[in-house]
Amino acid sequence: MKIKLLILLCSAFVFLNACNQNPELKVETIRYEFKEPTQFPFEVNDVSTNIDLEAPDFLHQFIFHYRNIETTQQINYILSKVLEKPEKVSNDNMTEYKLENGVLAFYEEGETSQSLWWETEDGFLARYIYFLNGNTTELGEYKLEVDELIKLANEVQ
Repeated sequence: MKIKLLILLCSAFVFLNACNQNPELKVETIRYEFKEPTQFPFEVNDVSTNIDLEAPDFLHQFIFHYRNIETTQQINYILSKVLEKPEKVSNDNMTEYKLENGVLAFYEEGETSQSLWWETEDGFLARYIYFLNGNTTELGEYKLEVDELIKLANEVQ
């Protein structure tokens, strides 16, 4: 419900802003429903959402930020859809996993981040990106097990 309201409010803002700048501009409502995760591998005490509407005829992107302010742990759940030519996961140097619904997901790990990528049934490229301290600190003891990211992905299917 919260996500629907945010998307509707952002659509209204874009519409009103566009009308003030160009009264002949055609604006369409953008509506999506997304499931958000509820069970995290760390305590989440700060949540925010960004909706990218800079190029609504080309790209629809939604970023959900889940943080722990004290530990600086953060997971971003990013959904993006390129309208003209849907994005595909570039799985070079990634490890393949299968989600509960049979969708393939691809895991990548670096010194400062871990990510899991998959394609949704409605054409979005989805990914979780986990990092510490704005992606500037090595994960060390805070590194997640791959299964924890897969569990998050299964939760939003």
